[in-house]
Amino acid sequence: MADAATMTIKAVLLPDVIQKTLKDLTFAYTPADANDKWYYKLVNVRHNASADLIEGNYLSKSIGVDTGSTNAAVTTSDKVRFLFIKNTATSDGSTSSDESIYVCFDGGTAAYNLADAIEIGAGESWYGKLPNTTVGDIHAISGDSGASSAGEASVTCMVIAILDDVA
Repeated sequence: MADAATMTIKAVLLPDVIQKTLKDLTFAYTPADANDKWYYKLVNVRHNASADLIEGNYLSKSIGVDTGSTNAAVTTSDKVRFLFIKNTATSDGSTSSDESIYVCFDGGTAAYNLADAIEIGAGESWYGKLPNTTVGDIHAISGDSGASSAGEASVTCMVIAILDDVA
């Protein structure tokens, strides 16, 4: 389907002695109905406070947007069906940064604690299907790699999602 999210992945796993390479692994999510809508935004993940990762408006379903019109707003109760996050390794889209981002999915405060959040390092990506997670449950903060401290800079992340517009 043209509106589906699809990925092809090559994974190299295990120690060198028993290393296994898996090629052409596929991942896909096809929108279930008209309420599943695309979201895209470059997000500035701050280093001094946990904040919502997803906010703003859905993408337009048409190529062009009518002058004076706005796309529907995302709400905190919308469900995240598919989520892709790319740490661009920049603090503003062009200035290099080695900061990680930490994301929690349970409505809690994102922190530099790997027991409570996942770490996405500089230049790394993360994706998943999250059928029962709401937009309001996902929070992020940037910090030094290895979950040690707040770090010195915010991080620009690419956030792409398919959300179930429950409104």
